[in-house]
Parts: sequence; C-alpha cells; structure tokens
Amino acid sequence: MDISQEILNQFIRSKLTNVDERFLKIEEYAKKNNVPIVSREVSRLLTILTMLRKPKRILEIGTAIGYSTLSMHIGYPEAKIISIEMDFDMVMQAKKNVRAFLAEDKITIIGGEAEEVLQAIDGEFDMIFFDAAKAQYIDYFNLTRDKMSKECLLVCDNVLFKGMVVGRRYLVRRMITIAKRMNKFIKMIEDDPEFVMTLLPISDGVLIAIKK
Repeated sequence: MDISQEILNQFIRSKLTNVDERFLKIEEYAKKNNVPIVSREVSRLLTILTMLRKPKRILEIGTAIGYSTLSMHIGYPEAKIISIEMDFDMVMQAKKNVRAFLAEDKITIIGGEAEEVLQAIDGEFDMIFFDAAKAQYIDYFNLTRDKMSKECLLVCDNVLFKGMVVGRRYLVRRMITIAKRMNKFIKMIEDDPEFVMTLLPISDGVLIAIKK
C-alpha cells in the first residue's frame, strides 16, 4: 500500500515536538495570519544543515516572518545572516521575532526586491536559502552564483511545487509556467558540473546542492 506524502509529512511533524516556545509563537502567528512559512520538518532540516556546515555568512531570499531565518540562526549562532523580504509588514514582524531571540547583531533583514538588493550586497556566502517566488528560482541562482563560496550549501524549498513538477496529471493549468520553470531549475543544477545536488521529498520538496 502506498502512503501519501501528506501522511508522511504529518508523521514526521508529529515526532518533532521538542520545539522552542518562541518558535511555537511564530508558528501560531503564521497560522492565524495566513503567513506562508517553512514547515516544521524543513525548519529542523535547516537547523541541522547549519550545525553541520557552520557557515560564516548565510544569504536568505524570502524571509517571511523570520521562522526559517531563526531556524538557521539557532543551528549556528555565530553565522551572519542577510535575509531579503519584499513585503514590508513581514519585514517588521520578522525583525520583532529576531529581537525575541536577541539576534539583531547576527541577522540583518532587508526589505525590497531580491534582484535590486542583491546588486548592493558584496562578499561570498557559505550557505544560501531560497524560499521566495518559485518562478524566479533560476533568476535567484544566476544572481547569487558569483556570491557562493567554495563548498557553498544551496538549499531551496518547495521545489516539488505540490507535485506539479512530477508529471502532467498533477498540473493545475494556471501553474503550468511555474512548474516548467521549476523543472528547468532542477535540471540546470543537476547538469551543472560545479554542483552536486539531491532532492528530498519532505514537505513540498527540498533541493540541496553543494558547490564543488
């Protein structure tokens, strides 16, 4: 008998119960205000990846209210994180959440369009996380590639796009273009000789790649 992805996600989530109360408050706020944040299982994955990689600098595209940002922060509190978010209200809420973790000296949240903000950011990053407009992942990659250090860890959420990248039977007509672009993005990373990539079927799909 096949088990649906949602049942698997629910099972995984049910086992991740040792959660900081401050994270629970962010989850409650997101649910109440219909704010899209990473799932608890992806949050835990980000924490573990930062614990392993110990990045000096992290770049995040798509802050929302700072849940994923802080998930990376607690994994390696020494990391300097720059996170970009285009929604002003979310920027303000994210900064409030960062203050609750006393992490203002480590986390910088910048409001604006990623394409514009990235042009003003210098230096290399040891870890980069995409969780913004799915149709623009190719653009984000092209804009950040030169900012990736050797062995930079690239993590991208929602790459299975509710299963729509898997096959035509799962496609919703108005999402066809986004699904095609996401498939193109995944293939582009897989075919790039400078990267080693894998896909994890947790939540809505996570792509992890390392720059050689």
